[in-house]
Amino acid sequence: MKSFITEFNLKYVFYSSLFVFTLIAFGYLRENSYGSTPGSRLELIHADVSRGVVENDIPLRILEGNVHARQDSLEIFCQRAIYNELEKILNLSGNVRMYRGKDTLLAAEARYFEASKIAIAEGDVKIFRPRQTMRSDFMEYHYNTDKILATGNLYMNDQENSVSVTAKKGEYLPESGLSYVQEEAHLWRIDTTSSDTVHIYGEKMEYHFTDQRKAIARDSVKIKQGKLIAFCDSAIYLIDEDLIYLKSNPRALQENNKMIGKEMQMVLVDQEIREIHVQGNAEAISIVDTFFQKENKLEGREIVMYIEDRQLSEIHAISNARSYYHLKENEENKGINVASADTIKAFIVKNELDSIAVIGGAQGTYYPQDYKGKIVRE
Repeated sequence: MKSFITEFNLKYVFYSSLFVFTLIAFGYLRENSYGSTPGSRLELIHADVSRGVVENDIPLRILEGNVHARQDSLEIFCQRAIYNELEKILNLSGNVRMYRGKDTLLAAEARYFEASKIAIAEGDVKIFRPRQTMRSDFMEYHYNTDKILATGNLYMNDQENSVSVTAKKGEYLPESGLSYVQEEAHLWRIDTTSSDTVHIYGEKMEYHFTDQRKAIARDSVKIKQGKLIAFCDSAIYLIDEDLIYLKSNPRALQENNKMIGKEMQMVLVDQEIREIHVQGNAEAISIVDTFFQKENKLEGREIVMYIEDRQLSEIHAISNARSYYHLKENEENKGINVASADTIKAFIVKNELDSIAVIGGAQGTYYPQDYKGKIVRE
């Protein structure tokens, strides 16, 4: 009898200890939670199937079917999950969804680090926020700070301002109030009245989403809308003011018209470029004949180009203005007019010079078509 009782007690102690070890090892506590940090534990809310295994001395809990876990206000859903008790990592796969407040993260698979509250998601990753969307192949979301690192086919959309950005990789930095992207960065703003829109390209770009929304593009910047294209080393796009500032070696081309200067500003109306202002050694050059290298030129401290219906309509040279224009009448060359004045206005019709207005302190010289002497520019 004593032998039987002793053997029974030993078996009872052994199996009881194994049961307790299993509960501790897999975190199957009374509240069905993982981890040990008070108020910040990763909890298992539901799984159709839950089983424990030990692989390479590492206790794992395998969860399958309608998996639901939670840490603080973060709700996690997927079809299959494996929890590593030693490293405190939850590996998720199959229709991964993570919700916190108004934020939603969707992915094919993800790893969630319980201690640092970081999710590393892969496979068509999407993040939705009120009127904001972010997509990429790979994304690292720091839930403690809201910082996001993304690589591979990055796309961001600000619905409120109709702004979209793409790049190869980027960062979302809420503490700085901006997103930073690089490598083939491209920003565009949808023009709701047309199929065309404003495009800004650069190797690096910042998009500020604070009270003053703006985009800053750097390194080989290109701006394009319709047949208008501009280049510079850096540009600032003020979203609310609808202004684009081009810095460092700006130049703009509109069909056969070119503008250059030290600084350039584009004025948009309803997201369409309507004016281009050039300051500092400003020049507007129009190619008349590429074969004979004929060109019209307008110079001044400031030049303003006016655009209507995506076509150049007027060019104004303001302050210390000078002009050099080939005159035509019924497609026949009529010579060259050289003038200087306070202001010179050139009027363009169908992309060709129609007339010139010279205002204030005007001086000029007309050279007929058959003139063979030297032409002196004012």
